[in-house]
Amino acid sequence: MSNELNRLLSQLGDGFSDLMAGLGGVSHNRYTLTVDGLGAPISVLHVEGDESLNQPWRYVISFTSTDKTLSPDSFLNQKSTFSFNPVINKPLTSAIRSLSDLPTLTNKRTLHGVITEFSQLSVNKEEAHYQVVLSSCLARLAVGQHSAIFQQQSVVSVVEEVLRSHGLTGIDYRLELKDSYPEREFITQWQESDLEFIQRLLADVGIWFRFETHAEHHCDVMVLSDYEQGYAQVANIDYKQPSGMADTGVESVWDISLHSEVVVSSVKVQDDNYRDALADLQGEINTQPKDLTTYGTDYRYAEHYKGLESNGQENPHTRGDDNSDNDNNTHDNQIESGQWYARIRHEQAISQQIILKGKSNHYNLAPGQWININGSPLADINDGVIILSVQGQGNRTDAYELTFTAIPYQALKPYRPAPIRWPQVSGTLPARVTSANHDTYGYIDPQGRYRVKFNFDLKEWKSGTESLWVRLAKPYAGNTYGFHFPLIDGTEVAIAFMNGNPDRPYIAHAMHDSAHPDLVTTINKHRNVIRTPANNKLRMDDKRGQEHIKLATEYGKTQLNIGHLVNEKKQPRGEGFELRTDEWGAIAANKGLYLTTQTEPKAQGKQLDMQAAISQLENALSIAKALQNAATQSEAHSADTDSQAQLKANLTQLTQSGLLAYAQEGIALTSPENIQLTTASSLTLTSENQTDINALNNVTVSAGEAIGLFAQKAGMKLFANQGDIEVQAQNANLNMA
Repeated sequence: MSNELNRLLSQLGDGFSDLMAGLGGVSHNRYTLTVDGLGAPISVLHVEGDESLNQPWRYVISFTSTDKTLSPDSFLNQKSTFSFNPVINKPLTSAIRSLSDLPTLTNKRTLHGVITEFSQLSVNKEEAHYQVVLSSCLARLAVGQHSAIFQQQSVVSVVEEVLRSHGLTGIDYRLELKDSYPEREFITQWQESDLEFIQRLLADVGIWFRFETHAEHHCDVMVLSDYEQGYAQVANIDYKQPSGMADTGVESVWDISLHSEVVVSSVKVQDDNYRDALADLQGEINTQPKDLTTYGTDYRYAEHYKGLESNGQENPHTRGDDNSDNDNNTHDNQIESGQWYARIRHEQAISQQIILKGKSNHYNLAPGQWININGSPLADINDGVIILSVQGQGNRTDAYELTFTAIPYQALKPYRPAPIRWPQVSGTLPARVTSANHDTYGYIDPQGRYRVKFNFDLKEWKSGTESLWVRLAKPYAGNTYGFHFPLIDGTEVAIAFMNGNPDRPYIAHAMHDSAHPDLVTTINKHRNVIRTPANNKLRMDDKRGQEHIKLATEYGKTQLNIGHLVNEKKQPRGEGFELRTDEWGAIAANKGLYLTTQTEPKAQGKQLDMQAAISQLENALSIAKALQNAATQSEAHSADTDSQAQLKANLTQLTQSGLLAYAQEGIALTSPENIQLTTASSLTLTSENQTDINALNNVTVSAGEAIGLFAQKAGMKLFANQGDIEVQAQNANLNMA
């Protein structure tokens, strides 16, 4: 055996010498922890790692140091590296393996991150025992919660903005996306950490992320992807029980198991989009119609999409420089549509149909890797597996051993992260109505919507652009009818959210505050008031015994006052009703108008209860007819009673368009100027008693044809106190008998 080995070494010659020289540089310490700015010696005692897709990785590292005075300031937030070092217990065996077709030594793995936790566990005479948590730089985004607004940005754009706000650059993250995601009107971060926020957004659109080490810049890189090209493809790994090989550095996988379960056959979606209220937004997708192991439907309401087949983007962004690719245009326009959401939700369910678990000593194994397992006893993983999570541990004496979960790689069954529940806004949030130029009137779009500035929003926006256009909830609404008092710039409003979704706000109601006091307070608590900024007003006073209503506008001081009338000092000034204006007034009624002082108590009578007035007209007609008969017998001119009869008929219940005025105690028309009664037909004056016509100057009576004077009983007198009496028949006879 010795001779055979010497012969083999002789054949290797210089190559073997070079190999052994290289092995001499391999550390015999399994792990190395380096902290920026720390000069104290560190010896890693134990390590536990936890890595998962869509989560920052986390390593809990225990170590000892002869420096017993290490403090949190020396560790927290410090950039650090942690390395897995190949341990060579049998250099010669490893050398021979490296020159054969046997599995090779594992390459050194180094993690770059920051220290997020520090503990001092114990101290003895020789050394101190410490523990730190080394995390991806992304982990610090979990510190603190935030609320913010993003507008007219895609999910990817928002995620990039958040990453850059923490100092991460294009070196620290990389996009490997197949789809181009549309801009959203409004995205809200609500009382969640930046990490929770970007995890939620990415999971919503099916984007996952993993981590890798940048070979040139020696930093942690976050890789975001939505398809198989984002996986890290690594070499094959043998399926083999360790059998003591762990200490030799030979990579293998063992104890692999499979768990499968029934998942939904399809995903059904439904939503509401008030911008296209009649659109059918219900859809259903089954991405694996031939799969007989699925069952049932997952009904997801309010995924928040605008259209079932289209995302509503008029000018969708396309990948590359060639915007003429119609297939790309069509595909991009479907992203974040209802059917698209149904598809990726079903893809997510299908991707969890089979879950694999196993063990390995391959410490380079990481989430997001696509690996092939040679010699696996499972038939469902011939195309490889996608690593979902890795948990491992090791110490000074034992090799690093890990457990992992994975899913089979299947080209038509892509991995999708599970959607994360959207934060819910309970109740309402305060905001103020805004406008572009502090408008006097409501700043409203063609749909009657407003812009608001949320009180929680710390960003600075151009006036009138602080939010998307927000609808105003109203007590009554319909097709161009309803109830809408425009809200003015600066008005405090309470914002509610559809289904509690912070991305779907609406104005629930308006509020008074110290800068905008209420119009009903302690001093007028019995008044119910609607008043506009220009002092158009409807006031209804419920004070017992002094009830009144006032409807008024400042233009012309036009008012309708009803009930107990008061002035601005609440002093009585009348009772009943008053209709007044400084401008012009008109009362118009096309079918007729009835003015009367006769009413039934407590408003019990009918609107056109005019029997007393009609009785007066009937009585006047009877008088006229009686006098007409007497005049006819005396051969005097007779009255036109037919016109009177027609007028009575027209005014009875206002069957024709007429005006009837009636007052029980009399009617007076008076003016310091002229009063004129004019008719195109007959004018009748009738009284049951005396009729007097008085004039301080002249009285003239003219007729185009004849004048008839008839006194039935008491005769007729004609006197002139001063001047002559002249009677002439200028073109005919003067007959006196």
